[in-house]
Amino acid sequence: MVELILTESQVASLKAAVPIGSREWAALEKGEPFASTVFKPAPIAVSCAMTIANRLLAVAQEFCPDAVPQIRAAIAQGME
Repeated sequence: MVELILTESQVASLKAAVPIGSREWAALEKGEPFASTVFKPAPIAVSCAMTIANRLLAVAQEFCPDAVPQIRAAIAQGME
């Protein structure tokens, strides 16, 4: 499993770029606020399989480039 830590706007951009009902959309939909008492707006923690994270990376490269570094870092960490 890979845990992506994204902003609310990054999650919204990625959800808008993937088909509703897809595995990618479902993973984003299940995202949980992360450290919500510390940061406003709260970052969103999205847990997903490595294959989903790789597909989200491909989507982010085209539709949400500011999320690319976070997704790449999470993938690299998940491969360790």
